[in-house]
Amino acid sequence: MKKKLLLLDLALAVVVFVLVGQVRDRWLEARKRSEVMFGKALKQLPPPPYSALAAVPGVTAASYSAVALKYPFSPDRNPTVVVEPPKEPPMPPLPIYYGIMTLADGETAIMSAKMGDPSLGIHFGEKVGEFTLVDVEDDVVTLQWNGKTVIKKVSELRPRGDMGRAAPAARSTETTAKAVQQPGSKVEASPWDEIGPNLRACRPGDSSPAGSEKDGWRKVMVPTPMGASCHWEKGN
Repeated sequence: MKKKLLLLDLALAVVVFVLVGQVRDRWLEARKRSEVMFGKALKQLPPPPYSALAAVPGVTAASYSAVALKYPFSPDRNPTVVVEPPKEPPMPPLPIYYGIMTLADGETAIMSAKMGDPSLGIHFGEKVGEFTLVDVEDDVVTLQWNGKTVIKKVSELRPRGDMGRAAPAARSTETTAKAVQQPGSKVEASPWDEIGPNLRACRPGDSSPAGSEKDGWRKVMVPTPMGASCHWEKGN
């Protein structure tokens, strides 16, 4: 038994000797390799050329304007301000046109601002309601409103309904008197429409002759190229 143990110890000793020899050989090779690699002085290379960096521009708010203008969560950020022009007010109703008379102070149109208003004598350039009378020619009436010219036919300005029955005669032969009464005779029905404090227009169908009197008013007939013009004047 002792002999076997002795042989075993001897075998182990041989193995240890071999291992120690291999370790020593590898250590010597590593040392030699280190002397070859690090034993020589390295040649120092010159540093690379240095060039200064470009200057960084300063930060300005204008350079970030695109961030504010294109901000997707705030659509009201828009540099283009849209200013809507003021809306033009709607044109009011057209005045009522009854006719035109030639008086001592020139041609006077009988008009009212709207249906139901008293008729007035309007000269060219004067206002009737919100409109200004510019001209009356044949069957066309020219008005002006809000700086714009409004041209309408007489038929479009005529009164509608029962109010039209009270309209004075237009410039036509309708104002020609029919002599059925003698001058100075009294007229029973009211034959006029008021157009001023001392002037009233004859109504269509008034057949009383010139010189007729009623309630202190006297009928006057003025011949014109378009026919006789009829009106009532305040008596003295």
